[in-house]
Amino acid sequence: MKELFIKDLRNNTKCSLKCWIANKRESKNYLFLDVYDSTGRIQAVANKNQTKDYSKLIKLARESCIELNGNVVLNKDDLEFAIESFNVIAESTLQISPYPNEAGFNILDDKYGQQFITHQTFYIRNRLLTDVYYIKAIFKRELQNYFWSKGFVEFEPPTFTRQTLYDDSGAIWLNRDNQNISLSRCATFHLEPALMSFEKLFTITNSHADEKVKTNRHLIEYLHMKAEMAWVTLEELIELAKEMYYEVAVNTYNKCKEKIDNIVGEKIIKEKLEKLNPKNHKLITYDEAVSIIKDAGVEFEYGKSLTTKQEKIITKHFNENFVWVKYIPYTVEGFMFKRKEDNSFLTKTCDLIAPKGFGEILGCAEKMETYEEIISSMEQKNKMKDFDRYKDFAELHKFGLPPHGGIGMGIERAVKYLLNLSHVKFIKPFAIIKNSQINH
Repeated sequence: MKELFIKDLRNNTKCSLKCWIANKRESKNYLFLDVYDSTGRIQAVANKNQTKDYSKLIKLARESCIELNGNVVLNKDDLEFAIESFNVIAESTLQISPYPNEAGFNILDDKYGQQFITHQTFYIRNRLLTDVYYIKAIFKRELQNYFWSKGFVEFEPPTFTRQTLYDDSGAIWLNRDNQNISLSRCATFHLEPALMSFEKLFTITNSHADEKVKTNRHLIEYLHMKAEMAWVTLEELIELAKEMYYEVAVNTYNKCKEKIDNIVGEKIIKEKLEKLNPKNHKLITYDEAVSIIKDAGVEFEYGKSLTTKQEKIITKHFNENFVWVKYIPYTVEGFMFKRKEDNSFLTKTCDLIAPKGFGEILGCAEKMETYEEIISSMEQKNKMKDFDRYKDFAELHKFGLPPHGGIGMGIERAVKYLLNLSHVKFIKPFAIIKNSQINH
């Protein structure tokens, strides 16, 4: 088992280090290796006249796995590893361009997008990408900590289901024992039955969608947070979601400051966190959003969902702040969302729109609690033809289901905003986007 890592070298002198070669440079009598492990990187220096098998070391390709034996020395303010000898653990013979850790290579640059999607198996070791995955992991952990601290319980919904929140064309279908089942897109069907057990619960699971559009914020498989609560109103959900996203983002930054500053820049991330502060959020209705869009000279069909272009118009109207859009039409929402008392065309839902084109990140909704409401909505949404698939869920509304609601967040989208990235594909390991071939 490896016991010494690059992060530990400051407390060591003569030692052995297991690592990989990221880059190498050669001068007349010296070979300079940039080596890395899971905790960081360091420059290792081989002297032509002092390092054993120096000529063999020169020939090793980048990304080879090696064990270095030597001394840790302080060069100005930086540590260096002076190589006395080495062992080749696993030689790299694969030719790939650019190499994952090649000097000057920025994997987050869109010009490498296709190369990245095609060969994620190899590029996953890129140090910048590794930092993105690490930050996302911390964000997820902080999200879990937030909910546990608020008295929520983490719950496990199934991956396979026959129930779809929207129309069936958006689901990914499989056949098992002559029964069509889909990969879960939304955990709400399985969180609501558990309300009587826990009253407050959440889950963070993979969701799956047969996306019909190709944008910078859609994936076929993505990480989805769902939280469900009994005895809650839409207004209370909005306040909880505001606090949740902001607190989790700040805690993530505090734990990953160096990595985030390296990706985003300290000034930009602090501006982003300030925008995310709930005191700076704006709240409007769907009708007000439509008026803003039309006043900008853009045609809009009432009852449709907002496009990315229209979201940009709205956030620009409010000085590029976060905007909550409340009371979304039932024509674009799930069938179980509660209707507005004075206008049954509108639902008691609200979406959070991030500024500068980052778009919708999370949503809140009150849910229907009576059987009559659910049946009426299923009839409007053409779900009754498949009533057997929803029978138990519908009859749950006859079985003491209290007023309730939930929050849903796309975690890749939330992290994409924080890291100022161009596409969610950089945040999901082994991402799958529309029209891409799976190579893993």
